[in-house]
Amino acid sequence: MTVRAEYRFTVKAYADGTPWLMLEPMNGVLQGEGLPSGFFGFDLPKGTSGAKAEEIANYLDQHLSSFTFTRSP
Repeated sequence: MTVRAEYRFTVKAYADGTPWLMLEPMNGVLQGEGLPSGFFGFDLPKGTSGAKAEEIANYLDQHLSSFTFTRSP
């Protein structure tokens, strides 16, 4: 089964201030039909600034249109 949904990349930060990216669903629902509950996150290279993280998130939002999840049988 394959599920496709529109997401955006948002910048989050760990307790120490280190930024990371989260795939946030456009409709605000963290679990779509066929998707596991929770969230998908991406760690950035060590030393990435908050401003650079925002730049990366904006770039990904402009160049990726949807997120696809395929469940293996």
